[in-house]
Amino acid sequence: MGDKKYRIGIVGLSGITTGMDGALEKSNVMQDGQSPLKKKLITSHAACLSLMQNIEVVGYCDLSPERLDNFKNTWGTVWPSATPFSDYKEMLKSENIDVLTVATGDDKHSQIVIDGANSGVKGIFCEKPLATTVEDCNKMLKACKDNGVYISVGHTRRWLPLYNKIREVIRSGSIGKLRTIEAYHGGDRAMMFRNGTHIIDGICFFAESEPSKVLGVLEDGFDHWDEYKGDGGKLPENDPSVSGIILFKNGIRGFYNGIKESYPSSPKLTITGSSGQIEFSLQGGSALMTIANPVTNESSVQQIHPDNFQIANYVAGYEEMIKLIENGGVGIGPGEQGKWVVQILVGFLDSHNEGSKLVKVRQ
Repeated sequence: MGDKKYRIGIVGLSGITTGMDGALEKSNVMQDGQSPLKKKLITSHAACLSLMQNIEVVGYCDLSPERLDNFKNTWGTVWPSATPFSDYKEMLKSENIDVLTVATGDDKHSQIVIDGANSGVKGIFCEKPLATTVEDCNKMLKACKDNGVYISVGHTRRWLPLYNKIREVIRSGSIGKLRTIEAYHGGDRAMMFRNGTHIIDGICFFAESEPSKVLGVLEDGFDHWDEYKGDGGKLPENDPSVSGIILFKNGIRGFYNGIKESYPSSPKLTITGSSGQIEFSLQGGSALMTIANPVTNESSVQQIHPDNFQIANYVAGYEEMIKLIENGGVGIGPGEQGKWVVQILVGFLDSHNEGSKLVKVRQ
């Protein structure tokens, strides 16, 4: 990366944007472009941006005066020249933004991304899920493509070292031909759009394929849901849990089981190939790989550990964005794959409303 300072504009100032998360602790300050894996994972946009030497937040926007004041009080010493806005269009006009962060409610993403792409920004980092309809995803991706704008989606687990280590192992053929990916998600946060988006994206990340068909069964009480009716999914009653099957174009099958009224354990993935299996928690740590020996009919078990001293979470996402702007290429969390998740979520709704039949995902 060069010496350029990239100008960041942020729209939406909830906790996912503004939280401090120990970002100013000396042990977390980046040195020579490197950031060790944190003892406490830093999870807010501003906290991660504060660790990056080639980043400057120049504008921040929200409709709430209280949130604007909170951002200034929290981050004013880090970015003293940043300007508050109540209208994101005014920020786009006046601040010569390089990278736009969109962290509003899920149902508000689309028009902000489209306006940002048309304004001349070079990259957009959009919170998950990309949108709440496939139609909005298409409009957003078209605007970015037409304007040469890179768009990444905040499915932050894609940048976790363990995720990428596991995908390397799968690609190496260590568990044979990949067959199925199963996910369990329990507890009252097992909501489709709010948190399920991360787990379903994990299935897509390892399947490495577009979805083709899905089958979904929503929790009781959501019988007439044919579209997402939440405002960002903050309340369980606004966002159903779902159990579903995903058929990918490359033949891999995904199974997602989200149940609110169940034991609230960490989300788990089980990845099964023709000769082995990998199990791990989406909360981090290590993974357990079991390999079958066809000769002895016995199995061997080993752990998969992520490489140390790798950059993770939003820091990795923003660093990747800058590399894409400077050098081109395709990132780990591209908008097109963010659309896959929305296709699956909307497909679950479509399937449920057709008697839980297998349905083609919307294009």
